[in-house]
Amino acid sequence: MSEVVPAGPVPAARRPGRPPDLEKRQAILDAAREVLAEVGYASMTIDAVAQRAGSNRVLIYRVWDTKLALARDALLGGDSDFVVPDTGELRADLRDFTAQQVARMTRPAYLMGVPGLTVELMSDARLFRDTYERYVKPSDDGFRTIVARAVERGELARPFDEAVLTRLVSGFVTSLAQSGRHDVEEITDLAVAALLGVLREFS
Repeated sequence: MSEVVPAGPVPAARRPGRPPDLEKRQAILDAAREVLAEVGYASMTIDAVAQRAGSNRVLIYRVWDTKLALARDALLGGDSDFVVPDTGELRADLRDFTAQQVARMTRPAYLMGVPGLTVELMSDARLFRDTYERYVKPSDDGFRTIVARAVERGELARPFDEAVLTRLVSGFVTSLAQSGRHDVEEITDLAVAALLGVLREFS
């Protein structure tokens, strides 16, 4: 169906790039990550984010009704875009998939912001469930697919609880990253070794 154009002056052509509303939202998310990296979740304020983004509280609250919702999307947004590899070999699949998660979990904003965010999410059942569906379930689904393929190839004897794998990676990687003693490559290698050990021992 053709688009109906209202009468009146012809609007100016949009410049290349993101639409203005998306540009503003991205600026707010970027600013939230910067503030979280500096002060953590408890000390983050909407005013500080608005000032950093060159925005205002009204615009922020039009999109995110609480500080919790804004911090959640700033820290975890995009994590539903995990790419599930299919290399034909369990170790390679695990390393590729785990590396994507390590990249997220070693960001300064994540390390500073997630502990406080997690505690507060526990008090909001609706947002907690939504967070799982949007940002945790993609990891569970990815590990389930990787393990199922390994079982089909005969690399593993049977499936394994994918939620355990997601939580193993989360706790393992976050702990190592917070210690500051290992770089991203080392953390990824250690996490993959831990995953393989669990899978081969219990699956």
